[in-house]
Amino acid sequence: MNPTDTVKTFSALCEEFVELFMRHHPVAATAAGIHDYDDRYGNDTPEGLKERAAWLRDLEQRLVATVPWDDLPLEQRVEYGLLRARTAALRADLEEIRAYQRNPALYTQNALEGVHLLMMREFAPLEERKEAVIARLLALPDYLEKVRQNLKDVPELFARVAAEANMTGPTFVDEVTRTLLRRFPGEAERIEHAGERARLGFLRLQEFLERDLQVKEDAPLGIGERWMDFKLEREHMLPYDCDALAALGRQHVDRTLNHLVRVAKRVAPGRTWQEALTEARKNHPPANRLRDAYEAEVERARQFIRDKGLVPLPQEARIEVVDTPVFERHTVPYAAYLPPAPFDAEQVGYFYVTPVDASRSKEEQEQQLQAHNLTALPLTTVHETYPGHHVQLCLANRAAARLRRLGDNSVLCEGWALYCEELMHEHGFYTDPLTQLYQLRDLLWRACRVVIDVELQRGQMTFPQAVDFLVEKVMLERPSAEAEVKRYAMTPTQPMSYLVGKLQILELKNHTQQRLGTRFNLRDFHAALLASGSLPLSLIAEELAARLT
Repeated sequence: MNPTDTVKTFSALCEEFVELFMRHHPVAATAAGIHDYDDRYGNDTPEGLKERAAWLRDLEQRLVATVPWDDLPLEQRVEYGLLRARTAALRADLEEIRAYQRNPALYTQNALEGVHLLMMREFAPLEERKEAVIARLLALPDYLEKVRQNLKDVPELFARVAAEANMTGPTFVDEVTRTLLRRFPGEAERIEHAGERARLGFLRLQEFLERDLQVKEDAPLGIGERWMDFKLEREHMLPYDCDALAALGRQHVDRTLNHLVRVAKRVAPGRTWQEALTEARKNHPPANRLRDAYEAEVERARQFIRDKGLVPLPQEARIEVVDTPVFERHTVPYAAYLPPAPFDAEQVGYFYVTPVDASRSKEEQEQQLQAHNLTALPLTTVHETYPGHHVQLCLANRAAARLRRLGDNSVLCEGWALYCEELMHEHGFYTDPLTQLYQLRDLLWRACRVVIDVELQRGQMTFPQAVDFLVEKVMLERPSAEAEVKRYAMTPTQPMSYLVGKLQILELKNHTQQRLGTRFNLRDFHAALLASGSLPLSLIAEELAARLT
């Protein structure tokens, strides 16, 4: 096959992947800004999942058999590596890891997200989006009922998390229906009917989770060492197995603890770093001004980046600070980010800030507020917005290849956001000297995540042990630590991504500085790094050198 035919064949396979992935995952299509399937949920029945696995297996075989990798130009070689990584990870999840059998929260989250995205993102007038919202509300009960047959070997923790998320469903549906009724009072009957059906779907699932789901008391939380190693190598293209990764995490726990002690002597003489941060926590915004405080900090960070010229800014994209959706608060104790859809014309990112839970005790509410203290608040803002997730993901949405726009490698995404926390310290963004202690505390937290990620997944750490580890090592409030570990247990390899990604970016930066010498420019390095999209960093490294030559 000549090179031109090779590129054509490969491009056709990439387009097939994008089109069929979206058809099989309608909520993911909505998230990506492909709106052909906004009125439905995917076929997540056992038969639908088998069909999906068979398609991926066939696609992977045709890719290997018909596309000589070394005949492709550089950009397509990188995309070949990306496609292999995505198909390998998806196949492993379907055929071997089988989270769809063990984690009922996947379905609740998918059902809620499918409606939330349609209401949140203004990619079309609400008059048009309303029809898709109503269709999904009507489809929701059947979807939640059909997926029950997948569930077996469910750990008790996963059943509990699913129940917590599912209990928010009726309240969320009430919010949606009230919004639609205010705008479209003439359609009250069909809106209320759709809302009632969706509400009933969540109530029936709740009954199933509490009464009929066969929870397996001794079911492991983790995916096991073999599949953890597989994901590290094939999905993230990392040079670590579980043993090496756990050792790396523990090394950085010890190193960061020592660094914290040294910095505390300088910025908080006479106090330990724990005492200094405990005192700093008391200075926080009132609960009713939390979003205001974050909005002001977002603007300060954006202006700082513009003035310093540290990274290219996506001028066409904007960001809004909003409350974390109610159905995500049980696993998002602090903040998160929802990026613009890659294929939507209007690029709007949403910075989620989790409000104080008024149903909790006064003491727990104060603990939640202390996590948003004014010393730590700039770090969260940097991580989630400028120059962190908002900048990186908006720039990734500019990629020419559709396959790249769907890249979502957590090692690049989370590694970049953590790297930015230190970058902003180096350039003088933080005005409170104690913020450096918080920055190091957060680095310690990310090192602890590496250890917990490995040990939870291979069964050498229990849920309570992981919670205690965060409380004792990192000073996390216990309710927040519990929410964190719930998320870690359900997202293998995501928790390790922060520290590992930052270390890989620093290694690329140091290598580029050595290669370019006096010609090295920090902004150019960042622009070249972020131009590839959210890909494994080993793939980005291949393009980085060419861009900076």
